[in-house]
Amino acid sequence: MITKRLLILPLIVLLALSLSACGKDKPTPTAEPQAAPATSTPVPPTSTPVPPTNTPVPATSTPAAAQPSDTSTRKVDASNTFAEPSAVLDAYRIRGRFQITTTYSDTTTTSQDMTLDGAFVKADNAYGSNRSFQMTIKDGDTVDDVAIYEIGDWVSARSQGQWITVGRDNAGNFTAMPDLLVGLVDQFALEGDKAQNLGDDPVSGQPAVHYRIDDISMFQDLAQIAPDSQEVIDSVTMDVWVAQDGNYILKYNVQAAVSNVKETDASGADTMTSQAVDWSYEIYDANGDVTVELPADAPEPGAVSIPGFAEGAFPLPEGGQLAANAIGMPEVTSDLSQDELVKFYSDAFAALGWDFSGDFGLYQVSKGDVSFSMFIDVADNGKVRAQIFADQ
Repeated sequence: MITKRLLILPLIVLLALSLSACGKDKPTPTAEPQAAPATSTPVPPTSTPVPPTNTPVPATSTPAAAQPSDTSTRKVDASNTFAEPSAVLDAYRIRGRFQITTTYSDTTTTSQDMTLDGAFVKADNAYGSNRSFQMTIKDGDTVDDVAIYEIGDWVSARSQGQWITVGRDNAGNFTAMPDLLVGLVDQFALEGDKAQNLGDDPVSGQPAVHYRIDDISMFQDLAQIAPDSQEVIDSVTMDVWVAQDGNYILKYNVQAAVSNVKETDASGADTMTSQAVDWSYEIYDANGDVTVELPADAPEPGAVSIPGFAEGAFPLPEGGQLAANAIGMPEVTSDLSQDELVKFYSDAFAALGWDFSGDFGLYQVSKGDVSFSMFIDVADNGKVRAQIFADQ
């Protein structure tokens, strides 16, 4: 897992680059999502894969850039507010990579690496588009492939071979990591002498203006690294290409080196390390033949799947409802008290030949080789709920 200190450089780059890229889908008014209200109750331990959600996603709104009558021949003004690609393109693909290499005092290294491929196409739905992301996340010897599809009113996500679906109003729970590469902030500040205009430099044949920023002091200020701090930004170089036709960020590449970073080695001891970051992103196939479709193995959007039970066969108390919650997990809500819901499921599972055991709200449900966990508590709205977590 990337440590808190490792996240400093993404923060630096986000603040300094202030990229505006794919943009957040903002729907026209729709029905309330089916997800249950959020709660501060701790979720019980589970190995059920959930796409990464620990990267904070600030709420942003990107102002549309004013477009001159002929954008194909003008030079990009470094002080402009850049347009979101989704505002000026009907379709495009994206690719990116975020890699951090940590070098320890004994010269051994570790690496965290995420690659991203994605697609965007405008669509006639409440969100105005469909999007997809495929990520490969490597942390040492651990590799996970994550796929996220935002189609119509639904998000379908796969991690570690498991699929979950959730209403698209909760897409931010799933797209935080790809959005880190796509870009989170509204405006790319290139004023004054901080950015060098390197002139025309086409990207894959598309006219673009190339900018570069390598002022270390600016990054130290943005990251709030004090002059006497042990962490030292040794170098940062950001190259950014702005499309002349459409005035959006077409490509960027960030390379940085930091020293005196405290880390924990394999033995658990604190040690000082150096770290190198390589972060890149590019839009291609602009207005090309792009489609976003669910793969054949994806479940029907909105379907709630519980191991060992056919659709519609999971026992529910009178008046109880089964739906996916905000992170796509099956959840039963009920008007029963907490003790009454525990008693209901103890009896219902016993009648169906399932074992039901546990205490303090956390229960294990099993039959043969199939098992799942059930966490029964009271949500913030006062409703008793049973959250269901599939076991690996």
